[in-house]
Amino acid sequence: MKKQTYIRIISFLSVICVVLSATSVFYAFKANKMKILLAAERERSLAELSEAIDAIGVNLQKSLYTSEGKRLSEAGSELYRLSTVAKDSLSEITEENEETETIFRFLSQVGDYTSYLSEKDKLSKKEAEQLSALYDYAEKLSKEIGYLASGYYDGEISFEKAAGNLQSEEESLDFLSSFSDAEQALGDYPTLLYDGPFSDSILHREALGVKNQREITKEEGKKIASEILGIKPSELREEADRKSALSLYCYSKGEKFIGITKKGGFLCYMTNPDFAKEATISTDEAVKRASAFLKKQGFDGMANTYYFTYDDVCTVNFAYRKSGITYYADLIKVSVSLDTGEVVAFDSEGYLMNHRERTLPKGTVSEADCRKAVSSALQITDVSSAVIPLKTGKEKLCFEYHCLDKKRNQEVLVYVDKKTGMEEDIMLLLYSDGGVLTK
Repeated sequence: MKKQTYIRIISFLSVICVVLSATSVFYAFKANKMKILLAAERERSLAELSEAIDAIGVNLQKSLYTSEGKRLSEAGSELYRLSTVAKDSLSEITEENEETETIFRFLSQVGDYTSYLSEKDKLSKKEAEQLSALYDYAEKLSKEIGYLASGYYDGEISFEKAAGNLQSEEESLDFLSSFSDAEQALGDYPTLLYDGPFSDSILHREALGVKNQREITKEEGKKIASEILGIKPSELREEADRKSALSLYCYSKGEKFIGITKKGGFLCYMTNPDFAKEATISTDEAVKRASAFLKKQGFDGMANTYYFTYDDVCTVNFAYRKSGITYYADLIKVSVSLDTGEVVAFDSEGYLMNHRERTLPKGTVSEADCRKAVSSALQITDVSSAVIPLKTGKEKLCFEYHCLDKKRNQEVLVYVDKKTGMEEDIMLLLYSDGGVLTK
């Protein structure tokens, strides 16, 4: 073989090797990328599964405390939707097999069973026990997801490591140990009550709280904002106005932002991103300072209902109260730093959108008859009156029953319509070191 031909062959083989090497690297990279995408998809599905099962438990628990078919019907529809979401998410993570058969069966039956119960006027003792069993199962399942998340945080669980670690059917809730590379953030649940037990309700399209107020100028708004922040008007920077049902003049000073309503010149929001360093005042003192700040801004008749403390910032939830009736739609939130004692955040949009003098219908059902709508599983510890917003945007005057489920040591708020004697809503209360939570 000629030397020149030999060199050509060697060069050609070298090129082939380079090409093959590059191709191998490319496909290895592509395979790794697909593996990452698959893991991310499984994590997303696990997050959805977590939220759905947690919500199933909440809805089942509320169903334990209802005594009316209407409420059970609503719960049945929601549970059917949630079970569908959970099954879809579970299918993305693992195929249905004998190890997960119990879980899939539970998710399939939970919505159907509550829908079946909704057709009844009253649950039998056995049906109530079966509903309770479903709730207990959902709670255990939810806890297993929490254990999985802990394992993920600690780096002890991955899809590969955990495969095949399923236990017996009696302990089938541990099926989650067969999943890996799990979603590290399963979402914050329950919802914080300082957002108001009804704060997610639909806001009115018209800002009723400022409806008949005079429209102020931008300079007037700047003066109001500067007085609230304790600075000169010239120190404020004008931001883009917010044009909506609740139109605002907006200003800023460094990282502080503030919004003043064009009608009436009310403080709508204020934010200050400074973080508290170390608590120097108590939560009781923070509540007092929040209340004093409200009065200084011209918001009268407000009663603090709940509070929650996080990172040494105490957020107090206020609702308008008149003649012994609490109006939950008229909501204001005030956040006070436990470090400096200053107000670091403020939100009165709920109040400004909904507040007005209302003409309430007279209750036609006595309190004694209304309390009959409260489930026998609950012990009533206190009763008051409240106007609660509905998802439709309307409101209803109700008795607010503060109750206790002794069996589960669970506090519950039950709202019964004074006009019909029918149950309208249920809230579950949780207490923590930070304050009060609801779900």
